[in-house]
Amino acid sequence: MHRRPHRAVLTAATLAAGLALALTACVGAAPTPTPDAATTPPTATPTPTPEPVDPLTTVSALVARPEALELRDAGGAVVGSLDYLAPVGPAIETLTTVFGTPPVAEKHRGSNHFPPSTVHRWDGFELWENRYVDNWAEFAEEPRTLYKPSFSVVFTEPARGSIALTTTHGVEAGTAWTDLEAMPGLQVNQSGCSGPYLDYIEREETWPDGTVHVQRFGVDFVDWDNWEAPSVVTEVRAPIPVHENGCA
Repeated sequence: MHRRPHRAVLTAATLAAGLALALTACVGAAPTPTPDAATTPPTATPTPTPEPVDPLTTVSALVARPEALELRDAGGAVVGSLDYLAPVGPAIETLTTVFGTPPVAEKHRGSNHFPPSTVHRWDGFELWENRYVDNWAEFAEEPRTLYKPSFSVVFTEPARGSIALTTTHGVEAGTAWTDLEAMPGLQVNQSGCSGPYLDYIEREETWPDGTVHVQRFGVDFVDWDNWEAPSVVTEVRAPIPVHENGCA
């Protein structure tokens, strides 16, 4: 009869100890706070540096001018030019980049009127490199002039691939001769040594006898198939000296 109360006391003590352990477990260590996403600054994504664009890859037209060949983009802006008096090597390298392929070279013998030359040809476009050798060797050390340039250009097609071959007035190989004749400002070379022209400049040239003369240079148009009665422009050429008093 006296042992039951003793067992009740033990049971109550055991329950009290268990409750204390449970309360201790509930209190525990404070949880680690989670950062508020709204207040956390976003991680910046680095902007990739764009690759530089070679202006020569934007060329969409080659425009023959009296002093130089202009390289223009689709908007008509001049992105470069090739001076006819400058060394020919860089010009060939530039055009190889523009056209995407190297030219086919072909050598030509000279004459009394023209020095030996090498034509560097891309379909529809020709760069004529003057070689001042043989009977023309005496001119090799002279400063280049438009009368004796390093090179000249010829268009035989209206385009080479996606690159237009044209002039400031829009005349190109294949233009009807009647359309050319209807253009205001068309100049006709009375000597017949070169074709009619629109775009030209005038420069002073010193002749072999030491006299100075004003010489006109232009971009001319010819029909080699019908020189006497032209019907279509077969070639656009520059620079061309305009000889008003007979051929040189």
